[in-house]
Amino acid sequence: MITGVVFVVVGAWFMLSLGVSLGISDQGKTDRFGVARIQECHRSPLRFWMIHVCQAEVRWDRKSMNGPLVTSSVIGSASDLSGEVDVVSYQSSGRYGALQYSIVPVDRPRPLFSFGWWFFFTLVSLIPSYAVGWFAGKGIDRLLPERQEKPKDWRGVSRRAASGMNGRRKRGRRR
Repeated sequence: MITGVVFVVVGAWFMLSLGVSLGISDQGKTDRFGVARIQECHRSPLRFWMIHVCQAEVRWDRKSMNGPLVTSSVIGSASDLSGEVDVVSYQSSGRYGALQYSIVPVDRPRPLFSFGWWFFFTLVSLIPSYAVGWFAGKGIDRLLPERQEKPKDWRGVSRRAASGMNGRRKRGRRR
């Protein structure tokens, strides 16, 4: 059962990473546009190496309410970026209502389906993930050596063969 839960977590993590790499997310509203000068890029292990995370200096087309005209930002992309790239910033509400900004390239591919369908596929994928994890756990259990000692109850006393006794003595009726 534990391996089933582990596989569910890994399956959900994979589906979330896949959704981010395909550009499927509940974006929010467009905040502003800009041109990013890419400094360095690497694949993110937190997203199963499907996303390129790039450090860049972004020159925005206009000033935001609380943001400067030139910022140092992190850009997420499905492909490796270099040179100067047009980017867009999306504003959405994050945890506890705080504003959250995500910056992506303007020419990223359009998602094939909506956020709702992707969320549905993510939830449905958890069932096969659990099944695979359960069977993997059964296979691992068969490979492990069997326990040598007899199981004990919570007091450390060996259990008796009679059901319902569990190491206790039978007492006479009380009147």
